[in-house]
Amino acid sequence: MYMEPVGFIGGEIVLPSFISTFPLDHLPPSQLASARLLAVTAWIVGALAGVPLGKPVCSGLGRRLCLQFAAVLYIIGAALEVFSCGKLWLFDVGRFVNGTGVGVGTLVSPIYISEISPASKRGVLMSGYQVGVQAGALAGFWVAYIFDAAVVDDAALQWQLPASLQLVAGAALLAGSLLIPESPRYLAEQGQYGHMKESLSWLRRMDVMDPKLACEPADIEMAADLSEKLKHHSLWNELCKRDVRRRLFVGIGLMVAQNMAGLNAINYYALVVFMSAGFTSTSTSLLLGGIFGIIKLVASLAFMLKFTSVKGNRFWLMLGSGVCALSMLVLAYCVRHDSLTMESRVSVTGLVSVLMVYTFTFFFTVSLGPISWNVCAEIFPLHINSTCCAITTCTQWAFQIVIAAMVPPLMATVGWVTYLMFGGFCFATLLWVHFCVPETRGLGVGKPMDELFGAEDVAADEEVLVEVSETTALLVHDRRRRSSLSAFV
Repeated sequence: MYMEPVGFIGGEIVLPSFISTFPLDHLPPSQLASARLLAVTAWIVGALAGVPLGKPVCSGLGRRLCLQFAAVLYIIGAALEVFSCGKLWLFDVGRFVNGTGVGVGTLVSPIYISEISPASKRGVLMSGYQVGVQAGALAGFWVAYIFDAAVVDDAALQWQLPASLQLVAGAALLAGSLLIPESPRYLAEQGQYGHMKESLSWLRRMDVMDPKLACEPADIEMAADLSEKLKHHSLWNELCKRDVRRRLFVGIGLMVAQNMAGLNAINYYALVVFMSAGFTSTSTSLLLGGIFGIIKLVASLAFMLKFTSVKGNRFWLMLGSGVCALSMLVLAYCVRHDSLTMESRVSVTGLVSVLMVYTFTFFFTVSLGPISWNVCAEIFPLHINSTCCAITTCTQWAFQIVIAAMVPPLMATVGWVTYLMFGGFCFATLLWVHFCVPETRGLGVGKPMDELFGAEDVAADEEVLVEVSETTALLVHDRRRRSSLSAFV
């Protein structure tokens, strides 16, 4: 759901049928670029708006209902796109509503995954979320390629059929959310301990009375009680604590670095990049875009299945940033060379340009791409986790707007210097990670993470935790005693 519209719009805005339907074929180049920019940015602005819109739903009504809310918005937006009847403004409204649903989804999905996952499998499952992201992008590119080849250029179905597949994705999410249980941690926060145990039983495929399931509910109850105690603290005071500021600095910095590296620019304008390298055929550019998606999916799978167990986050962040910087510098040289020679056919430097895009993509997808999301999901204190995640997610979408607005005029004016700029940002990221980002791999949430970031009140929190533990133990004993008495009676 998150990336399918990205791959879809990247292939759609260059289809002849899309350009003629609205119509855009009679516009001068500058206005055509503005229309394409609006189609892209409307979706990102919607996603940015969706994050604060989804937070009260996620916190007050539950993760499951929030997923359903996201799916409904996504479906409504996709329907407006498909049935826009040649009205570009209606298509852009659909993109905005669709993006709002995606923004809600990007907030609740990592929270839900982290809350239902066993501690030993949380990293793999969070990486699996990124695999799903890249699979959606891949589907979007290849669908556009297939319909470009199979449907005649003057038929509106050439772009409407790929767009309508978003309805299928939204319906699948809506239907799936009806079949899954509510987050056990959310149920515990609401005091619904019986439903919490039923949810855990469904997720772990164990009977409620299974002894192996005895410890986890008690741990969740303890964490929920501790979170309830800490909720009475001022949110602003919590956010202003030195260790929380440092965590936000890392989380926000990673989201900024992820966008300023340049991959999101390539996501939205990949086909334009390939055409500027000499691959002027629409079908050829779409094919190269499909390969671009395959590389991202393969890299995501490699990171999930192998790379996470080989080295820590800092290693992959620094290696990825360094290779990305070098790739962008070589790409800048190749684009500058081609612009000076003005060759109409594909040159050696054009081929190198495509190779550099693919190299950049692979190393980004095993470093800044997944690690930024994973780190943000694990470093914040539990009682303010959703608020801090909302801040970092909003940063992600805000900088996507910056990139989407910045790239077209830069491409039109300074051209190859755009890639030089992204290379500089990647090199700056390498230095920043080396000096400012601590290693979080293998650390549990709670006390280990507090100590890593230098929390000043770990001892005070431990006293609260002991108090809560003793209270929780008494409550559990009391519930069991009452249950035994009820059974006897």
